[in-house]
Amino acid sequence: MAVAAIVAMVPAVAAVGPAAADGARANSHLSGVKAVVGHHAQRKVMPAPVVSGLDNPRQLAWDRSGRLLVAEAGHGSYGKPGSCIKGPEGNLCIGRSGKISRIAHPATALNRRPHRIAAGFLSAADKDGSAAVGSDGVSSRRGQTYVQETYFPPSALRRLDTSDHQNGKLLTLQNAIVADISAYEHKYNPDGEIVDTDPYAVLALRRHILVADAAGDDILSIRHGHISVWATLPGDTKKVDPVPTSLARGRNGSILVGTLYSLAPQQARVLRYSAHGKLLQTWRGFTSVTGVVAAPHGHVIVSELLAGCPGGSPQCVPGVVVDIAPNGTRTKTRIPFPAGLAWGHGHLFVSAFSISPARGLGFPGSSGQVWRLR
Repeated sequence: MAVAAIVAMVPAVAAVGPAAADGARANSHLSGVKAVVGHHAQRKVMPAPVVSGLDNPRQLAWDRSGRLLVAEAGHGSYGKPGSCIKGPEGNLCIGRSGKISRIAHPATALNRRPHRIAAGFLSAADKDGSAAVGSDGVSSRRGQTYVQETYFPPSALRRLDTSDHQNGKLLTLQNAIVADISAYEHKYNPDGEIVDTDPYAVLALRRHILVADAAGDDILSIRHGHISVWATLPGDTKKVDPVPTSLARGRNGSILVGTLYSLAPQQARVLRYSAHGKLLQTWRGFTSVTGVVAAPHGHVIVSELLAGCPGGSPQCVPGVVVDIAPNGTRTKTRIPFPAGLAWGHGHLFVSAFSISPARGLGFPGSSGQVWRLR
């Protein structure tokens, strides 16, 4: 059973997990992150772990007080009896383990435990809690925090006697419905392809809110509860979907969109749109983009969930963060399973081990985390 397009990455990531664990035990190279060579540069970075013990940390965002918000997709139910169903991708165990965490003083915080400010969001994962989907997106505007919940087939929720109040909806932190994103896809199907929906990332702007529907291959705009199409993504084919996974503010009012491109190696793109949804620029040659952020001096930073392991070596833990300079130079830094990105207080913050539950992937130091890089 496919929850939506983004769940296509679950079996691929789950297959990587055990090999990654073996490699980490053998080499213990995760204690210090080593650089890999970019187009013209390399960088050695020693990250500072800000928070660990997170449950599949995804999108990062700032609140108006300069605190860092973390969307945690949860861990499903950790295989609780009666909560799992069998589908094409394997076991899917549904629970209400999604949550939102907040980090005060993120520029100096070190080795903290999560401080949860909201919980009880729908979540689905394998029995071990890895590669969850659920409350994947978070953004804040004018003191209001928004949470984007993914979409589950209603039949699955009914079988498990679970409410669909949150299903596929943009919510407030208090669980109030702002907009039914998945219902819009089912009614209007903006890209004209197979009807499919998986709302994944959210970006609250001054006049409206943008939501990336990863399976719908579009970006929707929500204003005063009204939904409209802001952009449909280019590159949709029978074999490959764009799959937008990330949203961020760019320079001069532009919007950055990161895409997964069906996990096809070197096919993912980062797109820059005008404030009104006109495509302005495309960066190509990425693998499984799961985060994007604008940095000072015209730099754009991108996270690649499953990149950095040529040939699929079992001794390699995948994950790369790429710094794109204005002249096009790309500098890559190894980060295990990176996802959400945020820039602030002179630092880059990244969700590391983003497909990992609080229990970890079976080896020490592998729980979901947020890292700080200077």
